[in-house]
Amino acid sequence: MNQTGTNSPVVIKSQEKKLFGSGLAARLSTEPLVAVYPDAEFPNMYHLVMSLYVPDGAEPMIDDNFNNIVEENTEAGPLMIRQIIIDYPKNESPDSTWSLWKILINYAVEDEKLQAQAIRVMYRIGDPETSRGTVTTVKRPA
Repeated sequence: MNQTGTNSPVVIKSQEKKLFGSGLAARLSTEPLVAVYPDAEFPNMYHLVMSLYVPDGAEPMIDDNFNNIVEENTEAGPLMIRQIIIDYPKNESPDSTWSLWKILINYAVEDEKLQAQAIRVMYRIGDPETSRGTVTTVKRPA
């Protein structure tokens, strides 16, 4: 996978974290579950919704620098991907219980010419281990 990066300034308008449950015996997904959609009224505004599992007692922290876009060469051709990182300390064990968090983020892209075609949300667990992430594409209705 070949990557080159570019800077695409983003302003986070709002962010909300909600704990939905804790003490769960298992997580239903090892990667973040992600949806992103454009705002119906403002063309450079997006709504990002994430559901994620972290070990009980850990609170996910969002790296609020969404400015990095990488171009990846895929089998379908080049794809511009905005990367978002979720940090939590590595305190899971084989007998860990899990908490389900929902995170809502509204953000605006300052330069309409530097729009991502997809979003990758990745865990950064402890230091420096990361997941491969979840990639979600963004498409405006025709």
